[in-house]
Amino acid sequence: MSTYFESQVETNGSEPETVVTFPGGKYMFICLLLLISSVGVSEGTKQIMPVAGRKGTLCIDKSRNDFGFFNAAPEFRLNIYVADLSEKFYFGLGKITKHDTTVVVKYQLRDPAGNIVIGPDPVPTSGQGFIQSYTQAVNGPFPAAGGYNPIQHTPLMTGNYSLEFFYPPDTLSTYTYISYVTFDFFDITVVNSANQPIPGRVWSKAWQFFCGNWQTPPTGNRFYGTMYILSDDSIVTSLNCNGFVGGTFSISSNRTGCSTTGNIAVDRQSRPGFHTYPQYKVFLSEPDSIIFPTGKASPGINLPIAISNNCASGSVDLGVQVTQDGIIEILVEVDPNPGADPRDVKITASVLANPGGNGYNIIRWNGNDGLGKPVSNGSVVSATVRFIHGITHLPIYDIEFNDNGYLVEVIRPSGPKPDIYWDDSLLGDLGTVNLTGCKDIIGCHLWDISIGDTNTINSWWYVGSSTAPAVTFNVKRAPGAPGAIGGDPSFCEGGITRTYTIRREPNSTSYNWSYSGTGATISYSDTAAIVSFALSATSGILSVSGSNLECGTGQSSTLPINFYPPPQVSFAGIDSVCYNEAAFLLTGGAPPGGEYSIKGTTLASFDPAVQGLGDHLIVYRYTDAHGCKNSDSSTLFVKKGQSCEIVIWVPDAFTPNGDGVNDIFRPVSNNIREFSVNIYSRSGELVFTSAHPETGWDGTYQGQACPAGNYVYIIIYKSSFAPPKNTTLTGNVILVR
Repeated sequence: MSTYFESQVETNGSEPETVVTFPGGKYMFICLLLLISSVGVSEGTKQIMPVAGRKGTLCIDKSRNDFGFFNAAPEFRLNIYVADLSEKFYFGLGKITKHDTTVVVKYQLRDPAGNIVIGPDPVPTSGQGFIQSYTQAVNGPFPAAGGYNPIQHTPLMTGNYSLEFFYPPDTLSTYTYISYVTFDFFDITVVNSANQPIPGRVWSKAWQFFCGNWQTPPTGNRFYGTMYILSDDSIVTSLNCNGFVGGTFSISSNRTGCSTTGNIAVDRQSRPGFHTYPQYKVFLSEPDSIIFPTGKASPGINLPIAISNNCASGSVDLGVQVTQDGIIEILVEVDPNPGADPRDVKITASVLANPGGNGYNIIRWNGNDGLGKPVSNGSVVSATVRFIHGITHLPIYDIEFNDNGYLVEVIRPSGPKPDIYWDDSLLGDLGTVNLTGCKDIIGCHLWDISIGDTNTINSWWYVGSSTAPAVTFNVKRAPGAPGAIGGDPSFCEGGITRTYTIRREPNSTSYNWSYSGTGATISYSDTAAIVSFALSATSGILSVSGSNLECGTGQSSTLPINFYPPPQVSFAGIDSVCYNEAAFLLTGGAPPGGEYSIKGTTLASFDPAVQGLGDHLIVYRYTDAHGCKNSDSSTLFVKKGQSCEIVIWVPDAFTPNGDGVNDIFRPVSNNIREFSVNIYSRSGELVFTSAHPETGWDGTYQGQACPAGNYVYIIIYKSSFAPPKNTTLTGNVILVR
């Protein structure tokens, strides 16, 4: 009965690894290595096409990206890692399929220094380096074990070698989506000095494969390959594509998803079009743990969490120190109720073990709750920081059907099956979202062509986390302006008291009121102020500002207060009217636009018969544009007597001889309102007319003296008194010469 012993050793700072020692020492160890060699550990078709007859070929498609092409950038190279000069590697390729025309495809091998050490040569179509069958590809570069006859390279330096390919462009000197090359089979195998395979040495950041033209399921054109992703914090997870349908596709992985804006919640969202970028190393087999050691399983958060408030914005900077690079999630609990609430805020950010400066990664919370409303000053808030380790995003483009879902396992360090997350909300109503995690043993994150076609769909997972104790702090926010001040803004004179109010400002614990003018006394309490303005008060600005102990005084709200002088008002009224005079409009007030009143009753006209005999005080009041008022008054006497009688006397003769006595024929009248006179000769000719009692006839007509004799007059008049009526007088007048 054999026994074995386990011991734990540290390898390049990684987690302890198990070393197995068999009785018999070196002999048993060599036998074990020979056993491995006889089985064959090829890297290539064996991983991407795990069962014969399934689909999965290496694809070089320059129309999509430069994966595996001549002179490709480092992130698109197909790499073979050599750790020791005693090592060497073999490779071979199967039949070339060129999808537009048959062309000669070339390959070359570049060493770690960039030198071309093999090629460029045509890709073999027979003989050395040509893989004829699936069996040869799986058995690897060992012809005696049923494998193929490989091309061999013995390195002169350690590091990453890159295998590169070239095919010419189409007739228009461009590369189109149908111009790509596939190899039915491929294999790359690194061996040690004893010719034993060393798996986990072949990798790229942007693998490209072809699994046959996409077809609506059921279909055999499915990809069942399994890839191994090494995150930048040295966590290894395996991705079993589990039979998705995608035609030509790339497999790359990174830390953030579809973009690198710095807003992780946005970066991780799936989106229309091509949005992938290669960052992590992706292997065909589990990465060699000696060359690519395992990261620590339990990342750490170094306490304390630093808190820094910004009074101006109300934001809070949380300083977090971590033991290694990764992602953190911060739950800011605004609502004190247990559990996640709509007002709580979740922040996701990248962090570094060595961010520079004082060693803290600064993550800012903007001070708003989950509903977008500012959290007021003095509010007690707690923040819980969780460090996510081994975050792995898989943005993959143009996979039409993933109807079985992904299968992901944690490889190193060992751990439970990780949850898979996604956010396809940008892809329309059919896009699903899972931010709580999926761990279905059959497969997670399923979609069909309505979501997958020409879209980049991102999934992500992580393998570990650590959570720091919640830290509690107060929000500090400078008071804002209290808003509009309610109250009267203008006065026509002082000697008054007014109350002014504001709405409560949420970040203020006290308020200060002030007035820039003179003659004002303010007493205030909280959001109300009583201001007494003296008769001598002057115009000024009423101001109020809020303050709190944490951030001091905030901006002021202001209200201009204006004092206006009373308007200059005058009233030039008439002295007297007769009791029997008709009603007339009141006028004479200046500026115009005021109103007249007698004994408090507003009147537009004055009727002597209604008002009666005696003195009547008429007041004219005027209000200007500022609401300021002033008035003037005048006394009107209503009289009676002879002066109020209607009188008209018409002379019966006149002597227009120029002696100054009785030269003009003119009726004498009193209290006549309307008047006209016409004088006719004996022949009936009109020789004089007038509409004014003051204008008399001088005995001429058209500049010539009229002859002596009798003339007829017709006088029509209307009295000024009530009731007015027309009266006609006719008679004779003798012109004497």
